[in-house]
Amino acid sequence: MSSLHSLLEAIKGRGQSLASVEGVGAATARDLVYLAKAVEAMVGADALLDLLDTAGRPAEIVIVPAPGTATVTLTSDQVSRDVVVVRPDQGAYTANASLIVAPSRGWAAVFDNELAIPLRVRTATQATPVDIAPGRKGWLFCDGAVVDHVFDVAAAVAAAASPLAMRGDLYVRDGSGNARLAVGAAAKFLGSDGTDPKWLLPPGRPNARVRYLANDFIARDADDNPIPGGTAVSLTATSRLGNLITNAVTFPDHANLGIWDADSQSGMTSIYRGFAAVFQDGGLSVWGNSNSGRNGDPNGSHWPHFQPALYRTTNEGHLLGETLTDSAIKQIYGNYGTTMILLENGELYATGYGGHGQQGDGTTSSKSFFQRIVFPGDAGPVRYVVSTCMTGPDSSAAFYALMEDGDVYSWGYNGYGQLGLGDGSNRTMPTKLAAFDRNVQCIVAAGGSYGFAHFVTTDNRLFGCGYNGYGNLGDGTTANKAAPVLIDAGPVVKCANTGYGSFNFAFYIKADGKLYAMGFNESGQLGDNSTTQRNSPVLVSTLGLTDLTKVIDIWAYGARYGAGAFALTKNGQFWAWGSNVNGQLGLGDTTSRQAPALVPGVEHVSQVASPTTGVNQSTQYHYNNVMVLRHANAADRIARRNGYPMTAGYGGAFMGTPNASNPTTAFKYVGFPPKYHGRIRRIGCSGYHDGTNTSEQDAYALAMDGTVFAWGPSSTYSLGDWMNTGSICPQPLKF
Repeated sequence: MSSLHSLLEAIKGRGQSLASVEGVGAATARDLVYLAKAVEAMVGADALLDLLDTAGRPAEIVIVPAPGTATVTLTSDQVSRDVVVVRPDQGAYTANASLIVAPSRGWAAVFDNELAIPLRVRTATQATPVDIAPGRKGWLFCDGAVVDHVFDVAAAVAAAASPLAMRGDLYVRDGSGNARLAVGAAAKFLGSDGTDPKWLLPPGRPNARVRYLANDFIARDADDNPIPGGTAVSLTATSRLGNLITNAVTFPDHANLGIWDADSQSGMTSIYRGFAAVFQDGGLSVWGNSNSGRNGDPNGSHWPHFQPALYRTTNEGHLLGETLTDSAIKQIYGNYGTTMILLENGELYATGYGGHGQQGDGTTSSKSFFQRIVFPGDAGPVRYVVSTCMTGPDSSAAFYALMEDGDVYSWGYNGYGQLGLGDGSNRTMPTKLAAFDRNVQCIVAAGGSYGFAHFVTTDNRLFGCGYNGYGNLGDGTTANKAAPVLIDAGPVVKCANTGYGSFNFAFYIKADGKLYAMGFNESGQLGDNSTTQRNSPVLVSTLGLTDLTKVIDIWAYGARYGAGAFALTKNGQFWAWGSNVNGQLGLGDTTSRQAPALVPGVEHVSQVASPTTGVNQSTQYHYNNVMVLRHANAADRIARRNGYPMTAGYGGAFMGTPNASNPTTAFKYVGFPPKYHGRIRRIGCSGYHDGTNTSEQDAYALAMDGTVFAWGPSSTYSLGDWMNTGSICPQPLKF
């Protein structure tokens, strides 16, 4: 038919040529009629019309009768169509598949299988047919002997239309087939791991890119995505740290809003004149003052150190043939005199002050190198570690390890029963809290030597133990508790503790979005519109009374002078109350608040950090300042990305701005290079304040691409700068 069609087209063309000639050679009417009659005689009038009708059809329709067992043989004309539609006849199909035998010639067509059974297409000599699933389209090609399945049209359309739903998505083929590749994290580039397309970190030294700052409780995977944690009991090590609130049944106003039960604890300064960071490759750097050996350098130097050496005993490395597990660091935790590193395999190592057993090695000796803390044989791997020394120059710390299985172990200073072991005796080795049995999901501690701790269990109840002189535990008394006591039956979302020199107070959020406070209240830091000490939980006034003002996050800082708190409500607003002697609340004045006040120009905050130590004498100098990490919208806050550090309070290098007024009573943006403005993930601070006019507060920021910035004074390499020079504006650290 195709050959005849070509012949007719040639005759038609010749006839048009003859008709267009003028003069002597022009065709006569008789010639043209003769030509038309000749064509009609060759094919017949009906055949000519059928030929024209067939040529105008867009697809070839092939009807397959039920039950589909009969072989259907196609002609050359049928496979010459662009589309071949295989449709079912009436009746049920019981065959496993329907066989189509195509001509052994060159052709290409899209086969649309409308049958309820697979379609198998082959040539007469082909052994293995090509299958097209029911309801799918396949673009087939025949080279004259074999039919090949070139492309699954339906799958391609689905992959291109459905998976690529988000801006920046890519369509790739990996080991599992055609797949959607979501846009990569900031500062990553599209490359390959040798087999599949991947978003990769930029080339360069792995230890130049930081994953965690010190005292961070939000774990991240290799692709820089937060690991949500989870409260499930695990008998093996995991990479998780804190818990993302995801239970929408128990916490409908908090689930999946980026609320972490541990996060950066109360956001307080905790490291003395220095800081630390964990790199993308699992190594770390500790820098700053080497008091008590806290930076793990046996030489006692202050400058930055990398990949600390690990020791088996106080005078020897690990034995011949003894294998150290090759495991990355997932947490670096530090306070005034002690530093701990936690590996992803659940092993915990410590260095620094140990006068009350803080090193967990059975002694009361300090060390200047990292040595593993050995837990009892029936203890599982460690999930994360916290301590009571979150503020002030205090080494009398109690330590708590939350285990993967939900148990809690404690050791160190226990003068007020803060270890929760039922007595007031110090412990030099980790000891299990008998009050809990694989049911703790969060620990928050504070108070320094007047330490106290709160525990949130897997059934969302709140317990407390330790110093309680100002009612900060919230059990209705001022008696210290050597074993955990129930504070609230819940459900409790999150707790925040702070304090120094016995002036302790605490907050917790309940599932209904209301905020409760207890403890010391001299500056109105409890937010209940009074300065009255509270031994039992009291409602923080005005917040949580409407849907939009339900509290979703809380931060507490300081102790006696300079103490205060901040809260984030469901509508993204940021509230402050407490002492405001240096304008650190960012409210535009230096007037303290006894009830929450809306902070202007600040919304969607994910972090609060303050080097305010809470010194306990009214005659002492008070260098109170606060740094917050705000975001442009709720989505960025939830994802912990693209933040903008802002500072307020006592004007100094910590403010990160030139010519900072003293005090700075409204939050001001810290200055960053254009590449990093609005590209900060986490913030931190360290400091020193001896109660006189000596004050050294430093600030740190982790950018999305792993760069760390630092600013403030630098007396003992506290900024991680090899030249030991301070800076008013953020400077990138050169590890």
